Amino acid sequence: MRIWQASQQTGKFSVSQAGLCELLASITDEDRTRLPEATLRLIRSEVDVLNCALFLLPATGQPWLLGHAEAAGMANSAPAWSAYVDKHYQRDIALQEVLRSRAATPALQATILLHQDADDIVDPAYRTIYNSTGTAQRFAIFRQLKGNNNLLIGIYRAATARAFSRADLNYLELLSACLSEAAVQRYRVMPPTLALSADKLNALQAQLETKLSKREYDLILYIARGMTLPAAAKAMGIQPASAITYRNRGFAKLNIRTQQELFSKLMEYPGNTPFLTNMAAYPVPQPAHPLA
Repeated sequence: MRIWQASQQTGKFSVSQAGLCELLASITDEDRTRLPEATLRLIRSEVDVLNCALFLLPATGQPWLLGHAEAAGMANSAPAWSAYVDKHYQRDIALQEVLRSRAATPALQATILLHQDADDIVDPAYRTIYNSTGTAQRFAIFRQLKGNNNLLIGIYRAATARAFSRADLNYLELLSACLSEAAVQRYRVMPPTLALSADKLNALQAQLETKLSKREYDLILYIARGMTLPAAAKAMGIQPASAITYRNRGFAKLNIRTQQELFSKLMEYPGNTPFLTNMAAYPVPQPAHPLA
């Protein structure tokens, strides 16, 4: 396992111009899948990787999967991502080390890079997800945002491929500033509905003296952040029919019937909205598969 600060790049390096144009265009595209797909294609133009994922790491609470993409022919890895954001991120030693360092030096403006093998994972349950999905390595880009929020881009290598070479890692480091800045800009142009804080939903539950189940809670937050029901079901790794059931149960507990009513209710509560507060990122010097 290795953790290091990305160095400022002063020289030139070869990059797919078509891939770079697609990445830039994806930043403002209404389709939320475009950025991770463009990121994956740009990386794969030079380095063989299996999939990638983009995570928001709020100042408090669980990570949020903002998007993911798999190479052609790969099975949907949404269940693995759901497992990561539910619990395994807490067992991600590399990420937790970076977060501790970030908390100790909040003024530090840096892009941090992480590289780990499956063998570096000591937690058996977390390790099992890597093994069961055929993942051997992760390269990750940790980008700091103001307001103690962070972004993480996870890039995964298949067990069937040889380990990342020094040249692979060097290329990924060269791309890290570009990829992380694209992710930051995408985050900054998200529609306001995507920025609704979980604090608002918590406040609504408290006011109604009700309690959503974990599945109901997660699904309703996905809906509040602009996802369609099929997309939310895919992100959670559940069947669309199950998503309908969780939505209906959750809406009934909240005394609402439609998505618009949900938006209206949530907007009544001030809540702490970390996604909207201090959204500007630090300037650049600076999570498919399981895990970040």
